[in-house]
Amino acid sequence: MTDTNAKIRIDGLSKNYGDFTALQPTHLDIPRGELLTLLGPSGSGKTTLLQMVSGLTPATSGRLWIDGADWTGRALHERGMGLVFQHYALFPHMTVAENVAFPLKMRKLPDVDVKRRVAETLEKVQLDAFAHRFPRELSGGQQQRVALARCFVFRPEIILMDEPLGALDKALRETMQLEIRRLHREFETTLIYVTHDQEEALVLSDRICVMNHARVEQVGTPHQIYSDPETLFAATFIGHSNILKGRIDGVANNGLTRIATGSGNFVGRMGARDTEAGEHALIVRPEQLRLGSANGEGMNEVTARLRDIVYIGSDNRLILSLPDGTEFNARQDPANVSGLNVGDEIKVHWPIEAGRIVS
Repeated sequence: MTDTNAKIRIDGLSKNYGDFTALQPTHLDIPRGELLTLLGPSGSGKTTLLQMVSGLTPATSGRLWIDGADWTGRALHERGMGLVFQHYALFPHMTVAENVAFPLKMRKLPDVDVKRRVAETLEKVQLDAFAHRFPRELSGGQQQRVALARCFVFRPEIILMDEPLGALDKALRETMQLEIRRLHREFETTLIYVTHDQEEALVLSDRICVMNHARVEQVGTPHQIYSDPETLFAATFIGHSNILKGRIDGVANNGLTRIATGSGNFVGRMGARDTEAGEHALIVRPEQLRLGSANGEGMNEVTARLRDIVYIGSDNRLILSLPDGTEFNARQDPANVSGLNVGDEIKVHWPIEAGRIVS
């Protein structure tokens, strides 16, 4: 292992079940102290990868390196990793304090150290007043905090989380996302987090690994994944995207790429891995669209028909139809849409740098 900053190196790990490929050979370096989210739909391979790192599932091929040592063949109980799943798996006959103390007692820590660590950890997750309650006396969010406390209490260097907030409602999920961020930073652990929720990935992650069809689509910071997607899947799975499919039509004078679509010819930044692919798509985020004709250079412009205006609180969502029938969405401040009516023909424009061409 040559990267001294990599706590975890996933070196070609793959998993097959007979003729079925659950994970294609995968390569990832995860720096010490990073929170990496594995993001993708069901069947994308994210949980399979997490289970191979944990030791729950043996790899078909490849190696797992931790701190430069080969851990591929190590048993689950020898890895010492913290695991948190969607089902909290709390012991119903134990109090909150006893549940949190369990991993420390399994490691035969002195009682005085167990008591101190449990108290410190319960305070961090704001459950110190609930230490003597049983799981059945807690809300779903409180039970999840107990599961987090039980994981963090023995100070594992690596924590693996598989959809831990999946059973919570939206408001509670958002609260717990911030709680996990705070705990991760406070304990400085290396954390791999599995989710299919794009907003959760954006909120939590230092980096996101987007997965689809048992392989990695793209790895990058939340900003990189959102602003500079490399594939059509990555562009559409994270955030809402306007998609103009077409074919590459050469290079513009400014060095950016021209693309010919059914709604017109446009210019954008090339981001596609496969520049030789027959069909490409120009991706434009709804918040990049501006109303009216473009003034000056450096803009793409298109005429659209306003099909609907949807109020979503902080802004309005304009649903537009382009000349070839393509649906376009624009997010606008409510003040910008006064005077517009469904059925109006309007012009919209966006900076050419805001468009990303993918395949």
